[in-house]
Amino acid sequence: MHRRRALIVFINSVIALIGGGLTAVLGAFATMRPSTRAEGRWVRAGLAADLTPNVPVPRVLSLSRQDGWYRERARATVFLVWDGSKGVHALSATCTHLGCQVRWDEASTKFRCPCHGGVFDQQGNVIEGPPPRALNRVDVRLDENTGAVLVRV
Repeated sequence: MHRRRALIVFINSVIALIGGGLTAVLGAFATMRPSTRAEGRWVRAGLAADLTPNVPVPRVLSLSRQDGWYRERARATVFLVWDGSKGVHALSATCTHLGCQVRWDEASTKFRCPCHGGVFDQQGNVIEGPPPRALNRVDVRLDENTGAVLVRV
């Protein structure tokens, strides 16, 4: 009986340790605050001196995203449009129809989607094609000290 009792105590102790460890891990995840996400961060998209008035300039942004312990570098493209004075606005390069990347057509001065023929004007409004709404606006601000254009992603 002595051996059997020792084996039962040992097995119960191992099960209690495993259960306690799992409870600690699950409790840590349950009480953990959500991490700050990449959304809502201001990212440098270029210099205001590099922009031409009323000509959209594409900028590819490299963003770090985190999902749990998985981290990745994602790319997002925005078009910066300078009005010639101090006003700059930014448009997402993602078509609102099916998510294709739009391109700026210099000849017609319009954004064109290569997938299904969507056409947008310089402000991102739909001119023709299947897109249901205008290109998404991206928050933008100018850093007066450095002349950098910052966008919120």
